Amino acid sequence: LGCGIAFSAGGAAEPGPPAIGPVRAVASGADVVLPFDAYRHPAAEVNTIERATGLLARDCLARFGYPWTPPPSDAVDATRPASGGRYGIVDAAEVARLGYHAAVPPDRPPQPSPPLDALAVYTGKGTSEIRGHPVPEGGCLGEARRRLEDGVPAALPGPAFAELDRELYLTAQADPRVQAAMSGWRECMAASGERYTDVWAANDDVRWSGPSPTPEEIGVARADLACRTRTGLAGTWLAVETAYQRRAIEDRRGEFEALAKAREVRLANARRVVDR
Repeated sequence: LGCGIAFSAGGAAEPGPPAIGPVRAVASGADVVLPFDAYRHPAAEVNTIERATGLLARDCLARFGYPWTPPPSDAVDATRPASGGRYGIVDAAEVARLGYHAAVPPDRPPQPSPPLDALAVYTGKGTSEIRGHPVPEGGCLGEARRRLEDGVPAALPGPAFAELDRELYLTAQADPRVQAAMSGWRECMAASGERYTDVWAANDDVRWSGPSPTPEEIGVARADLACRTRTGLAGTWLAVETAYQRRAIEDRRGEFEALAKAREVRLANARRVVDR
């Protein structure tokens, strides 16, 4: 045990909780940066890839005589931190304005719908041949996505990476150091008159299910954030999850090196399309 090894009931050695680095204050979503973030496309890169996908699909559709440029399907706000809401509320200015409510992005202007025959070629959900020309597998969208994967090495599949990310998130949440901070938060909230089992129970209280935050909600959220700050909950959580992710990267170094290379090549492919 002194060497950081825990033993299961069956006697097999399992690694104990990893040592953590400094616990830093978390005052905004921008402070929540994790090791796995280096292996996924941030918002600005996602938007570049989506733009390139649309341009390649446009070229494909033109071959079939359809002059339509598909709009980006999954464009995201590049100003929003990727992991900003991972541990719940952290930003005092947002809490004062929104309570537990999430910021609502502005409505995107409606996009004109293409003709149904063009949509069939775009999605591949229709006839397999147009005027003697075979429709690509998965339509023009599938062709565009495959083009952007040219030269991309085989790597940990997206769903498997997401599952690992989720698994380590839950492991960190259950870690004794996070649970100790959560216990302190719970006691702090009880002293302010609010009794919740954990931060998610406060966040998901049905009292806050209205379309906009109420003064009561903002008051509870402010007390909640003050307790998080007092106990260092978000900073502890971030430090603990960081340690688990770093250990996973070290243990699966080859897989993560392939992920990094895949991100690099895919983005380079997309930039060549956008810059041409």
